Amino acid sequence: MKIFVQSASVVEIKEWAGAGLLDGVVLSPVDLAAEDPSLTVLDRLAEIAVDFGVPVCVPVSAINGADIYREARDIARVSEHAIVQIPFVEDAVLPIRKLVADGVRICATHVYSGAQAFIAAKLGASMVATDVREIDAQGRPSAEMVAQIRAVIDKCGLECDVAVMPPQSSIAFTNYLLAGADVAYVTPELFASLMVHSLTDRGVDRYLSALAKRHKPRSL
Repeated sequence: MKIFVQSASVVEIKEWAGAGLLDGVVLSPVDLAAEDPSLTVLDRLAEIAVDFGVPVCVPVSAINGADIYREARDIARVSEHAIVQIPFVEDAVLPIRKLVADGVRICATHVYSGAQAFIAAKLGASMVATDVREIDAQGRPSAEMVAQIRAVIDKCGLECDVAVMPPQSSIAFTNYLLAGADVAYVTPELFASLMVHSLTDRGVDRYLSALAKRHKPRSL
């Protein structure tokens, strides 16, 4: 499963790249406003694309067909690494089809069923993304929905990645991986939790305690 770091911080992105864990970036206007309000999303997109050369997911803010197309084209012109995130609403169908014909990579977001995933992939979206928090909030098993979407796309022989945005714990991350997700949107906070387990901490403590008690040869 690929890791797309959800951050607008070049420092954080650089750390992930240095560790060899950066497969892509999710660039949110909300995150950028908190990080550096003097920049536009397009400015930071250009910077990330040049410095790291990885896919960068950037959302449109429009839901009207004409506005979706115009804004998506503006994003795509900045870099060939851009993946334009478009909410999968009815007005997005024609813009997605037209953008795909223009060679723009599309991630259809807010996809919550196999039927939606099928239509988005058939339109040419290279990725569909499910906000698993919304599914969990309804008391539904989000990992099962991810598995259903993956099965539909595979059954129909469509080329489309399945992304989850964002897992809430290391257990959820593992469940989505096993369910067939291709991409996980991961916040720096989530990544820290992926590295932590109580048994690891206890095991390290026991090991260090044993080292401290080992027999030390007498010096002459």
